[in-house]
Amino acid sequence: MNNRSIAIAVLCGLIAAVLFVSPLSLGSLGMGLSSFTAMPLFVAVLGFGTVIGMIACAVAALAVGIFMGPISGFSVLLATLAPAVWIGHSAGLSRDDSGVQEWFPLSQILFRLAVISAGIVLIIGVITGYSHQWALDQVTAMMSQFADTQNQSGAGGAGGAGPLISQQEIETRAKDIATLIPIIMPVSILLLMIINLRLAERFVRRRGWMLRPKDDLPSAVNMPPMAAIILIGAVVLSFLNNDLGTMAQVIAGAFGGAFLMVGLATIHFITRGLAVRPFLLPIVYIVLLFSRFIAPIFALIGVAESLISIRARFAGPPKST
Repeated sequence: MNNRSIAIAVLCGLIAAVLFVSPLSLGSLGMGLSSFTAMPLFVAVLGFGTVIGMIACAVAALAVGIFMGPISGFSVLLATLAPAVWIGHSAGLSRDDSGVQEWFPLSQILFRLAVISAGIVLIIGVITGYSHQWALDQVTAMMSQFADTQNQSGAGGAGGAGPLISQQEIETRAKDIATLIPIIMPVSILLLMIINLRLAERFVRRRGWMLRPKDDLPSAVNMPPMAAIILIGAVVLSFLNNDLGTMAQVIAGAFGGAFLMVGLATIHFITRGLAVRPFLLPIVYIVLLFSRFIAPIFALIGVAESLISIRARFAGPPKST
């Protein structure tokens, strides 16, 4: 550790703090920027080690605490900064096995990301007193406000054809959205952390700071078999109409999202060398983006990969990622 690395730690911490508080002054643009709060922390810990990452973490939490208050500083520390340092620390772990350096497996990193995503949502739920009825009321209120705006500017406001969005439609859509919130929230957190980690890894590698060699993601992204058991148990319990069922939905969402990543990696791997690959993969992602029913299929592929090693049947020299 030298003055340069300490300066980078302070800079990364300040950048993370600015990103986190940006919604206060930049509105919707700031909301988008705040999604990348973890990225500077990943840069610090991946490029310069755990100690530098911890310094950056402390600087960011202190800056947010000074600007927004100690509760906000502690919240961002618990929900974003500390998890980023932990994941970055895990990615930098290695051991010498008979002269061969082995790095902490991506399967365990993805497992930890799933645990973190579920944990964050569960903690938020406990703090806010989350319940299905509360979520339904909030979603209904937001959709009603949106519907009023649309109806006033549309045909309903002109007095000719009635409201564009009826109260029955609002209630039906609100129920659907409220039911999906415990699943969507951990998946969103998981994906954001993966995106932040991936962007930071690319930046650090281009700067020549990265110690960990480049992973072959299509063949290396996986989840331990134990995670499949956790997912199956969570899915079963999620049908309970009580708080335990809601908690199970959160866990199922987080681990289902992680297995979705494994399923996509498996598709990338088994399509290597195929002439239709450049056309097939974009179609897969487009369908995944616009259809909520296809995601569970890829998650099931991920579960199958972790249990029976689908990729082993298509093993061969890597051609592209």
